[in-house]
Amino acid sequence: MLTFIKMEFLKLKRSKIFLLSILMAALPSVLMFIATFAFDETQSFDALFSTVNMYMSVLFAILLFSIIISYLFGREYNEHTLKTMLTVPISRGKFLISKYVMFLIWILILTVVTSLSTLAFGFAAGLTGFTLNLFINSFAELLFANILLFLTFSPFVFISLFITNMVPAMVGGASLTLVSLLVNGQSWAPYVPWACPYLISSGEIADYGVNLFIPYSVILATFVIGLAISYIYFTKKDVPL
Repeated sequence: MLTFIKMEFLKLKRSKIFLLSILMAALPSVLMFIATFAFDETQSFDALFSTVNMYMSVLFAILLFSIIISYLFGREYNEHTLKTMLTVPISRGKFLISKYVMFLIWILILTVVTSLSTLAFGFAAGLTGFTLNLFINSFAELLFANILLFLTFSPFVFISLFITNMVPAMVGGASLTLVSLLVNGQSWAPYVPWACPYLISSGEIADYGVNLFIPYSVILATFVIGLAISYIYFTKKDVPL
């Protein structure tokens, strides 16, 4: 499995998608940097970190993660390398799990990029109120939200295996982004898997008066169902190579 992960990193060095994901991860902080001067949106690091985390979790991450999943899991089909990859003495199950692990590592990298870019643009804008504790808490909040989002994207793995083209993933990601925006603030937001992560990580879930067991259960159920159907499809079915 480690061999496959190393191979994925080698592929990323030549990938434009990886560079694009880095730029998209930094985009919320860039937009807030512009807003600071154009609209006087933020005056402190606390407000900047909170706003960037919200935009990233609710808006950018959903679309970005769907593109990454489509690339990671559908690339072997599109580049016709899956047959060669599966000649390596490793089960299809472990091959699939290695893709999940790579997706998680990619998310961790993007989380670091978002937090560091927010820090850099905050200093560039001359904002006040920075403390190391604030940065650590903001990073932990974003990381927690992204990990929860990671769990909710397992159904997209099945879609990427079933429809290897990136267009459906982008359309699906855009649709989920719209759903996340529409349900934000609605009473039933805690029941939507892709809206729960930000509400939980930011603490806003307390405003909805629901037991935390419910949104966690929704996220876990989404992950288990997506993992199961993608695993069964990839390992048991005659997947075209």
